[in-house]
Amino acid sequence: MSNNPIDEWYGSDEKLKEIIDSLSFSNKSPEEQAREAFYQIANLYELHKFPDDITEDDYKTYEEEGIDDPRTVFEEIGIIRYLEPDDDPRGVVLFALYNIKNRTYMNIDFCAERHFGNEKQIPSSYMIYYTGTDVDSKLNFLEDGETWTKPGVKYAFKILKPS
Repeated sequence: MSNNPIDEWYGSDEKLKEIIDSLSFSNKSPEEQAREAFYQIANLYELHKFPDDITEDDYKTYEEEGIDDPRTVFEEIGIIRYLEPDDDPRGVVLFALYNIKNRTYMNIDFCAERHFGNEKQIPSSYMIYYTGTDVDSKLNFLEDGETWTKPGVKYAFKILKPS
């Protein structure tokens, strides 16, 4: 048995395997395969694709589960791509889908450490924003004097470091 949880997920879930195999054997580009996987697998597991998809009832459910800041597939893709910009888009999307399905999110502090230089230089609060449409989600840090209302920004969030 594999030590890779995504391999185990693929090997144990026939519907997932069917979707991935169908896309893998298509003549579509890796980006097209990633985009179709994003929608098909998110729909299969009823995962929140975008922040606007999370309802008040969903937030209550997350709160009951002890999750203060639920994340969507779009956001998780942006974080993964920030950390590994050259990874295969299919792998990025599958990793993001797996994380959201299992509520095991990437630590955004890794992105902040890379952006600000190191953990000690991360401010107590900062703004991030996402651009892109779905699988080309990109995480960005709002710089001083910059506005998150500029063209192309899909979602913006203030990050507060725990004290």
